[in-house]
Amino acid sequence: MANYILFPPLGAPSAPWTTLVDIVFFVGASAIVAWYYYYYLKKDLLGGFWGAVLVSAVGALIVFALLQSFIRDIIMWLMSPKIGSTQLSNVNLIAIFIGGFLALYIMNRINHNKERRG
Repeated sequence: MANYILFPPLGAPSAPWTTLVDIVFFVGASAIVAWYYYYYLKKDLLGGFWGAVLVSAVGALIVFALLQSFIRDIIMWLMSPKIGSTQLSNVNLIAIFIGGFLALYIMNRINHNKERRG
């Protein structure tokens, strides 16, 4: 058994490095979003890549502060649909939607991304 008094798990809320790990996640996610817009989509952004990282981090902090519990409630409901305490289904709706969209995306790519006629 691991000695959690000396070495608590990395994700433990009481760990002294939790704030540092949170900052790393925010900056990392912001950098990924900035890379996607700046390098992949080749969008001209104020401040270039680093400006995009800063704007993305500020946007992430605003949405995190205002909508974190609301988004968590929606995600939890999609993973296990309930009304009150009554379970509607044992199906993870997120997995169903990802699977459905992925299958249609693959089928569309196999069909050479053709547009539908009228």
